[in-house]
Parts: sequence; structure tokens; C-alpha cells
Amino acid sequence: MTTFPSTAGLRRSVRTQEFVIFAVIVVFCAVIDTLNPAFLSLSNVFELLRLVTVSGILALGVLLVLISGGVDVSFPAIADTSVFVGATILVSAHFQGSAVVLYLISLPFGILMGLLNGFFVARFRLPTLIVTLGTSSLYYGAELYFLGGVSIFDLPQGTAEYSQASLVTVPTASGIGTTALHPAILILVVLAGAVSLLLNKTTLGRAIHALGDNPAVAERSGIRVARVRYFVYATVGALAAIAGATNASLLRNANPISLQGSELAIIAAVVLGGALITGGKGTVTGTLLGVLLIGIVDNSLVLVGVPTTWQNVVIGVVLLGGTVVPAVRAWRRRRVAGGI
Repeated sequence: MTTFPSTAGLRRSVRTQEFVIFAVIVVFCAVIDTLNPAFLSLSNVFELLRLVTVSGILALGVLLVLISGGVDVSFPAIADTSVFVGATILVSAHFQGSAVVLYLISLPFGILMGLLNGFFVARFRLPTLIVTLGTSSLYYGAELYFLGGVSIFDLPQGTAEYSQASLVTVPTASGIGTTALHPAILILVVLAGAVSLLLNKTTLGRAIHALGDNPAVAERSGIRVARVRYFVYATVGALAAIAGATNASLLRNANPISLQGSELAIIAAVVLGGALITGGKGTVTGTLLGVLLIGIVDNSLVLVGVPTTWQNVVIGVVLLGGTVVPAVRAWRRRRVAGGI
């Protein structure tokens, strides 16, 4: 027997942040496609997915931190530094093997830098924003001082081959050349599934939510708050390292400051997807939709000839809107509950 969702259930779904973002994406794509029919071509969609892969991986880490009640702005520094150190080691060793090794050698550096963030936050209970601002400068400064500020273009041969890999290849909208759907998108899909399972199906995921809701109550209920924080920031470091290695592979070089300045757009995407700056709430689906919307905005502004300087304006509006709208909704719910 076929069952259909109730009217109340449909109303709840329509009111979710995920549905709102999805609707905005559909309307926005329809408008842009009328201005430039090339926007929804397969080649441009593949290029868009390539554009959001790295930011999507980073956004998963930001989601974990926001749900736990913190704010991390050091993840671009961790991504750049971990892969730059890894690439320097591989080039010095004249390694020419698989691109997987770049991921594996970058990963422990990312985790260590994430753990350093976790140490200051968990051990000394310092404000997360201040800690990660400080460590971001520390990581970039140490990287540039000890390793230099010159990009590494002679990456291992295996990494160069990986940068040209393709799941599907299609002609561009102009008919000149081709565009490929890069396998790196599968990394984002797998990581998104893992983070979703962590948050929704595990005791640790419930502890992360509880920590963001109220740290004092979480601690009194028996949750080992310090351990949860260590885990969150170590996981952010690991995700940042994976994103850094992916970024270097796609760009075919390890740039010491490649992702510097991307933190605002990525945090805006996660907040837009429904995560609360105050903690305790957020979903992987909403996060990916927020990243996709920011990516579409970046991509479409170029296609329709809008100056790239307006991207920062749009991101600022998105960040404000994503913060203000949930606050207004919460205020209205409190008024209704109080009978005001």
C-alpha cells in the first residue's frame, strides 16, 4: 500500500532551511539560464562541481565546529600548510608515484594542526575565534618562513596524472575543447556521507550537538567535553588536509596561500545551509546546498558579466541573511510559545 506524507509533514519540509535554499537554487538557475543558456550546459555543470569540491570538503569541517558551538577560521591555513609541507617532502625525495601518497603524507600534518587548536580550546577554554585567528597566522607564518613562499609546480607525476583524470568528459558549450567531471567529487560524496552518519547515527554525534546546545549541561550529563572538542578540531584538520591535497591536485601546484581568504565564503555557505553560529544545529544536506549556492553565484556572475568585486557583496548579504533569518524565526517561535 502506497503511503503519502501528511499535509503537516509537507508544511514542515517546506519550512526547512534546506528546502528554502533548494528553491532559491532552482529559481536562481532558471533566471541565469535565461540570461546565458550556457549556464546549465553539462560542461558548465561539471566545471561548477569542480569549483565546489574543495570548498565542500572544507565546509564539512566548518559544520562540525559550528554545531559544537565554536567558530574556526584557521582551516584554510591548515589546508595550505599541510599540503605544502607534504608536497615539499615528496619533491625533496624525488617521489613520482601515486597522488594518494600526497593525501596520506598531508593528513597527519592537518590532524596535528587541528589538535593544536583543540588543545587551546579544550585545555584553556579560550574563545575559539581568537584561538583559530592566532593559529591561522602561526601556520601561515611558519610555512612561509621555513619553506618559502614559492609555489611548487613540479608535483609528483602521479599527482599530475590524477589532475587530468575524468569520470565523464563532454564538449564545452562553445564546442572548443572538452570539460571533465573529476573523480575528486567522489571524495566529497564519501566524506559528506561519513559526516552525516557521524552526526545523526552515533553517540559522538549527539555529544557534539549537546556541546553546542549548552556546554555546561553537556558536561553535567557525563559528556567528556574536552575529548569531544579534541575530536572535532582533529577532524577539521583532517578534512582541511584532504581539501588541501585535492586543491593542489586540481590546480597542479601547491601554493602556500592558495585558500587564504576563503574562510568567509565557506562559513557563509554553512550558515546559509541552516547551521547556527551559536551552535547545536546544522545538517550536511543544508551545508552542501549552501556551498552549491555560493558556487553558483560565483560562477554565474562571471557568465553574465557582473564584476567579480560584487561577489564579496553577495557573500556578505548571504552571511547576514543566514544569521538574521534564523534569529527572527526563533524570536517568533518564542513569542508564539509565550502567547505574546
